[in-house]
Amino acid sequence: MNVLVLIFVALFPLVSYASISNEDCLGCHDKYKESRHGQTACVQCHDDIGSLPHDEKLKRPSCKACHGKAAAEYKRSIHSEKGLSCKNCHDVHFPAKAKKGCHSCHSGASHASLPSGEKHLKAVDCLVCHGKSEKDEIRIHIDTGKKDPIKREIIDPDGNQLIDRKEWNNLQALLQKAPMGKGEINKQFLAKTEPHSVTKKPVSCKSCHSDGGIFQQARVTIMGKQSHELFADRKIFIPELPSIEDYRHTVHGKKDIKCSDCHTSQQHINDSVCTACHDSIYGIYKDTVHSKKGATRCIDCHNPHHVKAYKELSAPERLSVCVRCHKDYIDKHEWLPNTLLHFHYLECSTCHSPDSTKSMVFSFAVKEGNKEMPLEYLDMEKIFGKNAELKKLVDRNGDGTVICKELAAFFIELRKRLQKEVTISSSIVVTKAFHNYSEKDTKSRVCVTCHSEKAPFYESMFLSVPEGERAVHIPVKGPVLSAFPISVFIDMCLLGEGKIHAKDFDSILKVRREDMHQLIDELGFKLIDLIGIVFSLLILSGIAVHVFLRIVVKK
Repeated sequence: MNVLVLIFVALFPLVSYASISNEDCLGCHDKYKESRHGQTACVQCHDDIGSLPHDEKLKRPSCKACHGKAAAEYKRSIHSEKGLSCKNCHDVHFPAKAKKGCHSCHSGASHASLPSGEKHLKAVDCLVCHGKSEKDEIRIHIDTGKKDPIKREIIDPDGNQLIDRKEWNNLQALLQKAPMGKGEINKQFLAKTEPHSVTKKPVSCKSCHSDGGIFQQARVTIMGKQSHELFADRKIFIPELPSIEDYRHTVHGKKDIKCSDCHTSQQHINDSVCTACHDSIYGIYKDTVHSKKGATRCIDCHNPHHVKAYKELSAPERLSVCVRCHKDYIDKHEWLPNTLLHFHYLECSTCHSPDSTKSMVFSFAVKEGNKEMPLEYLDMEKIFGKNAELKKLVDRNGDGTVICKELAAFFIELRKRLQKEVTISSSIVVTKAFHNYSEKDTKSRVCVTCHSEKAPFYESMFLSVPEGERAVHIPVKGPVLSAFPISVFIDMCLLGEGKIHAKDFDSILKVRREDMHQLIDELGFKLIDLIGIVFSLLILSGIAVHVFLRIVVKK
């Protein structure tokens, strides 16, 4: 009998539970007639109702019975710690109408400590920083509004299926160019987020601004008559934060300049911060076109977190600084012969800052097939041992300069020890910038400014040798270019170089016998001119003698 009673008690709620329908509940609670919560019955949440009419006070329903995963995430959130319940954000009876967002409660959030706060709040959802986001992507949609799309080979000329920064700049310039018209660029930062796991503190900046960040890829869609997609370098759209470890190796880091010395507030670094140390340079720059028109700030051109010093950047790296704004530089310089060739070797300030110091810089490289690889310090260590002081090995007499004879001796030793084809890489760079880039009328500049023996960089030449983590620049004296065979040099072709002049004849006439061998080395290819002139003089002399003898004999 007892067993039957227990069975009856156990089954009775189930029978009652199943017998109560939504229509029974809505007879009294008619305001919930339009309620939508899936296909859930009232008594599935209010499971303590056994019969009707029910008790006046019912227990609070448990959401986790159906939403277990969301409840588990929420339990670890700051909202749970603050005692907020599901109903603070969700109207369980009318979920379609309850569209509460973060601003419903946090409308006055200032985000004063967030750098570029307005830009961040416009670009990303609150939960990207205040929740747990999964890795997702940046999507860039470009609608040209034209019938003919931009061809893939124009956007990605190297064909590697990835748009790099230079190609992106060129694409933007193309979109501004007639007849393409102004193409509309729409950027979306899409990240999958868990809305129930709001954290106490926002995630660190590295969550986005690092290699392992949330946005791992960027996808560019070109829309026109036909559409196509390409991936792009994510760093174009999300700049990477500087590494503290890398910063220690920068020019600022080595001078023990701390982060707080420049980052005095959460605002952007302005020019006044830079002038605290670089006031003399800014004294020149402040009166230039760039400064007066408010076009740039110091940090727009100079990255204070860059490991390389400016003088260690190659010409293409320096060019990339200017083309971030001057994207149409190729079209603007169509008047220049071999435009692309000039921009491959030269930086903008070579012409647009005439008062800057231009120098020729040499460095050693190894040629393997069609590739030239620069010799790094680790390569030198293998040859000359650890802690090798290359400056002393090159500058054998210790006078602080390298002459042709010393360069040749070190060059031969490198080739002998490496058993490889060692070459000398040469480039013309600005070694001391004069911060006035207002020179516009460059068309009037004559070619012989560079293409002659009087070019200023011949009086300012350096040999760059690696010393640990940095490069040491040693002044070079003498006619280095004419003293070596042209095959030794990489990327060096200056029209007008190597012609013999009157001063060379003067050197030949005044040279001592013991110095004759060195002079011949220094003359290099000029000896060809000398031999040609000597032969021409001999021929002319022979003709003159022949004519003279004919006249004398005839008489």
